[in-house]
Amino acid sequence: MSKEKNKDKVYFGPIPDPDILNAKEFWDGAKNNILKLPKCNSCKKFFFYPRTICPREGCHSRDIIWEQGSGKGTIYTFAIQHIATDGWKEAVPFVTAFIDTEENVRMLSVIANANPEDPGSIKIGADVEIRFEKVEDDIYMPYWEIV
Repeated sequence: MSKEKNKDKVYFGPIPDPDILNAKEFWDGAKNNILKLPKCNSCKKFFFYPRTICPREGCHSRDIIWEQGSGKGTIYTFAIQHIATDGWKEAVPFVTAFIDTEENVRMLSVIANANPEDPGSIKIGADVEIRFEKVEDDIYMPYWEIV
């Protein structure tokens, strides 16, 4: 007997405690449906996850700025999740993917409008756009949709 999936929400995980020290700009952007990404002001490369030092080999600058990302990318790879813990149990099956953004940043996320019952319909290289779901008063979680 399978239970009905909740289709009214996208994010089923625990409510994150935003890293205000390293990622305030990311969370502030999310509240406004904007993808904000850290960028090294020395080597001019974007990166993700937010941190206080550039992760690029040979750089490691601490001169980090934040810029608005395009919110567009492509699917690098994906997986169908059939087993999950915590709140995600009510979402199975669901699709997770690594997304390559136009800024050359790779992010792990959920693909909300992908059909986990038809993996053949999900294409590597498919265009995606970021969306944000309000999960608490000041917390908006990113997810992606195929366009």
